[in-house]
Amino acid sequence: MTSWAKLGGFDERRPAQTMCARKNLKIARSTNPKQCCPSIAQLQAIFTLERVRGFGPVKFRALHEAKIDPRSLIDNPELLPLEGRLGETLRHAIRSITPDDLAQAQTRALAQLNRAQELSASILIHGDREYPENVYCSNNPIPALYVLGDPSAWKSNRAISVVGSRNIRDPYASNTRRFAETAARHGVVVVSGFALGADSIGHRAAFEVGGRTVCVMPCGLDKVFPPENRGFWQELRDYQGATFVSEFGFGQRASSLHLRKRNKLIAAFSQAVLVAQSATDGGAMNAYRFAREQRKLVATFKSDGTDETSGNALIESDDRTGGIAFALSENVSDSESWLQQLS
Repeated sequence: MTSWAKLGGFDERRPAQTMCARKNLKIARSTNPKQCCPSIAQLQAIFTLERVRGFGPVKFRALHEAKIDPRSLIDNPELLPLEGRLGETLRHAIRSITPDDLAQAQTRALAQLNRAQELSASILIHGDREYPENVYCSNNPIPALYVLGDPSAWKSNRAISVVGSRNIRDPYASNTRRFAETAARHGVVVVSGFALGADSIGHRAAFEVGGRTVCVMPCGLDKVFPPENRGFWQELRDYQGATFVSEFGFGQRASSLHLRKRNKLIAAFSQAVLVAQSATDGGAMNAYRFAREQRKLVATFKSDGTDETSGNALIESDDRTGGIAFALSENVSDSESWLQQLS
């Protein structure tokens, strides 16, 4: 196996570094005490392994729990704590990493770290004190999370996802607002995807009562999506209780695939998911399905029998996720009791 140094790996532990690399490293470090970022070499190794087919988030968590540095694995694929055919396939793929692969990963790491500094953003990896525990313990422990705002937002682990149709209507819209306000007032972080409709209602409700909210984005954090929410985006950027997070690096645009992945991360952040209003073929049902995969509780509001709430009816009949459907009422006692049980 060619060594990390010969492959062009940038290792801060070695004194022999180019002036360019030293200069870029200095640029990439921020004086913002809330900012947390990995080293260039750490991020380079993560980006390199992410491109190995089959090496997903759970494999990165296995490395972390086995106390194996991704850089060491690139040097010595035999360290991979995975047996059988899949383990050998991955080891072979790691042995096939080329100097060009590492050079590209280094360039990307430098660009992401410099952009993080410009935005006073953080990049969190496994082992960081601020990495969200709910995400780490899920089936989607993303190896590098990009964060704008205070990453301590999820310290208590008490978080609820609020998702639903972009065309949500009353009484579902008003009930969603009351639910999110109740959660925020009880110190529960309201997590959603910053989309129009139900997502924005959840974020705004938490914002207006002085609670905390996490906006999980389907794009790089230097982009605003959807563009119709630009004004609200700025409001939340100026609000200390709001944190933006993404698994997509700076500069990446939203796409249909990113939107689906965003829904999986929304579920990972939370103890439970509220699907406010959705048809069975609505995008919010992805969050419901991901919550089922992650064995999270899911709640909804009672269906009114229309196609627009056919997803609500499906969730209500699902014993696997608890089958919880709140009445459409100004009385929040049932949802309040459920939230207290979660905590």
